[in-house]
Parts: sequence; C-alpha cells; structure tokens
Amino acid sequence: RLGIEVKDFGPSWRSGVAFHSVIHAIRPELVDMDIVRKRSNRENLEEAFSVAENELGIPRLLDPE
Repeated sequence: RLGIEVKDFGPSWRSGVAFHSVIHAIRPELVDMDIVRKRSNRENLEEAFSVAENELGIPRLLDPE
C-alpha cells in the first residue's frame, strides 16, 4: 500500500521509512508518511524509535547512530 520494499535486514531499514511503515500499519494516525519521505535518515530513525517506545510500548533497542 505504501510502496515500501524491504529486501534485506540492512540497507532497506537505514532511511527509517520502513520502521515508520510498520508503525503506520499498526497505528496510521501516528505517522505522516509525506513528512517521513522528506526528512533525513537520522530524523526518521529517531522519530520512529521514539514513537515506538512512547506510543506502542516497544523498548528502544537501536540507536540511530
């Protein structure tokens, strides 16, 4: 639906878009994919991990670095 292809466990996740897509699939109101596509990789990863932790109760196990 969102046109996001995940082909591996590395580069496909680097931009943060795939993480946001997973969140969007669960709770679409938490993610504006138009904004996600315009932000930097680091901003996307930080936001996705923060939303996952604060809104979905998923502990942060990764760091955007």
